[in-house]
Amino acid sequence: MNESEKNVIIKSILELCSPVCVILYGAKRGLSSGKLKTANICIVIHNIDKNKLLHKLYLQMPLDVQVNIKIYTTDEWNELQQDPDSYAAWISEKGAVLYESKS
Repeated sequence: MNESEKNVIIKSILELCSPVCVILYGAKRGLSSGKLKTANICIVIHNIDKNKLLHKLYLQMPLDVQVNIKIYTTDEWNELQQDPDSYAAWISEKGAVLYESKS
């Protein structure tokens, strides 16, 4: 994923919520065009209604690519990091941090 694509995704997320971090853990490009087609994003956020946030993100993110979003609260994320067999631990190990809050 190039810087421009990253910036568009991060800007879209930051306009709609205040994540602790955003991790890219998968991306697919079109074979002939080379354009980004799909991105898998993990958002770690302070305690919030995850279903409402997910609904809001899917409806309001103005992107030209399909984005699959996985949301964890900070408590869930911290707990699941202790389990090496969890999906969160895999995302943390294999993914690339696109954004981390300074607070």
